[in-house]
Formats: sequence, structure tokens, C-alpha cells
Amino acid sequence: MSALTLTRDVGALFGVAGIAALFLPIPRVAPTTRRAAGLALSTIGWLVLAASLTPSSEMARVRHHAHTAVGVAELAVGAVLVVVLVIVLLAIGTWITMRWPRAWLIALTIALPIRIPVPIGGASRDLLIPLYFIGACGILGFVWARLHGRFGPDDEPHTPLDIPIAAFMCFTMLSMLWAIDTKDAAIQIVFFYLPFPLLLLAVIAWWSSIRQALPILAGVTIAFATAIAVLALVQYESHWIFWNAKLQQDDIYSQFFRVNGIFFDPNIMGRYLAVGILATLAWIWLRPGRRELIVGSAAIVLMSGGLLVSFSRSSCLMLMVGIALLAWRAFGARRTLAVGGIAFVILAGGAIASSHNIRHALTSSHRLSGVSEGRFSLMSGGVTIWRKEPIGGSGVGSFQTRFTETETAYQISHKKVSISHNTPITVLAELGVIGAALFIWLCVAVWLVIARSSRAVTGAPSWEQWSLLAVVTGIFVHSQLYADLFEDPMLWTALAAALAIGIAAGVLRPDASAPSATDPD
Repeated sequence: MSALTLTRDVGALFGVAGIAALFLPIPRVAPTTRRAAGLALSTIGWLVLAASLTPSSEMARVRHHAHTAVGVAELAVGAVLVVVLVIVLLAIGTWITMRWPRAWLIALTIALPIRIPVPIGGASRDLLIPLYFIGACGILGFVWARLHGRFGPDDEPHTPLDIPIAAFMCFTMLSMLWAIDTKDAAIQIVFFYLPFPLLLLAVIAWWSSIRQALPILAGVTIAFATAIAVLALVQYESHWIFWNAKLQQDDIYSQFFRVNGIFFDPNIMGRYLAVGILATLAWIWLRPGRRELIVGSAAIVLMSGGLLVSFSRSSCLMLMVGIALLAWRAFGARRTLAVGGIAFVILAGGAIASSHNIRHALTSSHRLSGVSEGRFSLMSGGVTIWRKEPIGGSGVGSFQTRFTETETAYQISHKKVSISHNTPITVLAELGVIGAALFIWLCVAVWLVIARSSRAVTGAPSWEQWSLLAVVTGIFVHSQLYADLFEDPMLWTALAAALAIGIAAGVLRPDASAPSATDPD
């Protein structure tokens, strides 16, 4: 075992211990002490793993300069300046968070879709850099406020989903110990599996201190999604694409000109616009005034146009599922099924009858695979990978490496995608049946807890929780054809909001895994 691999394993173990301490109750240990220890362990694990991702060329330069006194002085001064700058920025952000929690939530909501290309591990990756900084300010702000008595013991952000979240996240990070690609595993843990559970806790912790927190979250999302939709329409008219050179090349030869807004991938833009449309529909239903109807309808038209020019079929499916869930709660099951069934028969029947290509795709497995851009072969490849390591899988972040091992040079050079585009199959291949069982447990627990809670409360909170559940479910559906489930901060933020509403209403007890006895079910 190399020193780098050992370092990453140690960092992952610290992360496992940190998440466990943050989420799991420990007998005879005060929640405040446990959470403080968990945050410290998580931070150590994150720093160790992040340091292990430093490019080898940069490490070689550091070693070269370290041989001279001047080099040592330069490195020391540079390191001190960077540390001081980070501390100052975090201190300012933490102070703003404590003084104006609303500003923190607004900044967090704006940062949710912003991704910045950063060279990591020898490749450029789109990372949520602003979100990481804002999330850290929220966590530090809560800790500081807690130490100074602003929050009491009852304000600790416990949730009924603590145990299933901790179980899945801890096992995922633990799989670093047997992962075949420790670099990709470290990237997944550093940028997704460690920070996003902390983001969930931060949102829940500050929720009760922010007046009209949900309107802020929904309003900023709708406004930002509308602006992105306008940008997408401008891109479509001007044929102006940025961030993604591959998309520019594909658009030259494709019969569809796809746009990506501020995102790297059109499918991620489509997902964000679908969330914006669902949020707008939920807002209009809750506030059915003439002004709200006019403004909301105009926003939906613009976002629908942006979704259209993304040509993201998975995002359209996500939107349909989300709308169906909203209609289910608003109009009842029978009406929703009747109207949805009739619409499906008319639209699907008309499409099949009018298009030879659609009929050919539905009757030819080869054509269907081509339309899916190789997704079916990737999914079947994931099952093949799982069969080699059925119990614990190949380790987090290993899918691409394992799948590439099965390909020929021609297949590697011509493939369009390199991930399974299906979260359950990715989990099965990387984490085996143990991880898949924990994944199913977590998904079922999320649905049952939020759905039951939305029935137990009355008035606006009931509709708000159900709408957030529709967003979470929509993102899950999108992940069946695109992946990026736990890597999406919108999922964690929507889930945190739904839990916070239930906790504030007194329905979700922190020490329970289900709603209180007032649940009519």
C-alpha cells in the first residue's frame, strides 16, 4: 500500500467517525459534545483527503523549493498568507451569517447552481466552490452562536433521518478502504459526501431563526431559474455556448442545438429549471392571487422554453413526475390518474402514430440503445461490475475505472458518457448489496417521513412539505437517467427544508424515525 493510499484511507476513516458522531446518538455523551467532536473529526478527514488531491507536479515544485532557504521562506509566507486570508473570509462570512441569517440563506440559494471549473486530479471538474464557502459560514455561525447561548439544547439539528443518512454515508466513505480508484473516491468524499450532510444540518439549524425561510428559498430559486431560462433562450438564438467545448462540437453535427445556460451539462440545467417550475406551481397554488398567477405563469413560460432548448428528456420526465405528485395532493388520486392516463394515451398514441422514428425506437432494442446515447449498455455494464464484487462493491468512485477496463480502445474513443447514468446501479456496482440495501432504506425513509409528516400537519406547512417532497422525488427520478443524486445540493437543501418544517410544526420528533402519534395514517 502506497503512502498516498494510506493517507486517503486515514482521511476517510476520520470522515466516517465525524459523520457518525454528527448524526448518531452516543450513550452518556451530551449532544453538543458529540456534535463538536463530529465536526472536528469531519474537518480533519476533509483536510487530509483534500491535501491528498494536490497535483503531483505541484508537490514536486514544493519539494524542489524546500531544498533552499529561500524556497522554504517563500512556501512558509505563501502558506501563512493563504491561511490568514481563508480565516478572515470565513470570519466575515460567519459574522454576517450570525447577524443576518436571511442573507446567508439568500446567498446559499443563489450558490446552489453555481459551478466553477477547477483542475482536480489531473482533470477539470465543475465544483460548487461558492456553496462550500457559504455552507462553512453557516456551520461555523451556528457553532459560535450555540457556544454563546443563542441556541439551546433543543435547537440541535436532530432529524428522524439521522440514522439512515449516517449509515449510507459512513458505508460509502468506508468503501474507500477497498476502492480501486482512490483518487476518484477521495474527490467524491471531499466535494460531496462530507460537505453535503453538513449542509443539511446547517439549513435545519438556521431554519427556525429565519423569518419566511421557505418563501426566500422558493423566491430566489424561481428568480434565478427564470434568469437562467432567459440566458438559455438567448444562447439558442445566438448559438453561443460556453463552459463546454464538447457540447459545442456535438451541436455542430447534431440535429438539435442544445444549450447549457451557466451549467456545463444541458441535463443539469434542465434539472434546475424543472425544480424552478415545480416551485412556481407550488407557490401559485398556495397564493392564488391574480398578480401571483400572472407573474408565475410568465416565469413558467420562460422556464419551459429554457427546458425545451436543453432537449433534456430526463428533465422532462422529472417535471412530469413532480407535477403528478402536486396534482395528486391538490386534486386527489382519482382525478390525477384519470387526467394523466388520458393525456398519456393521447400524447403517446399521437406520437407513435405520427413518427416512424418513434415506432422504430420502441420496436428495436438497438435503436433504443442509440437514442439513449449508450445509457442502457452502461447500466448493463454496471450490473456486470457488481457481479465481480457483489457484497461490498468496488468502492466509491470506481464505476468509470471498472467500466473502462471492459471496453476496447474504439469503444473508449467513441463513447459519449462514462458514468452509469443511473444512481441505483452506480450504488450497486460501487457499494454492493450492502450499500444498495442502505440506499433503499434511506430512500424509503425519506419518502415515508416527509409524506407522513405532510399529512400530520395542517394548512400551508402540509402543502409546503409535499411540494418539497415532489422536488426531492423529481430529482431522484432524474438520477435514474443521469445520476448525480447525492452530488446535487438542491436535493439536500430541499430535504433539509422539508424536515425543518416538520420539526418546527412539532410533528417530526428528533428522537423518532416517524411522525408523532397525531399522524392520521
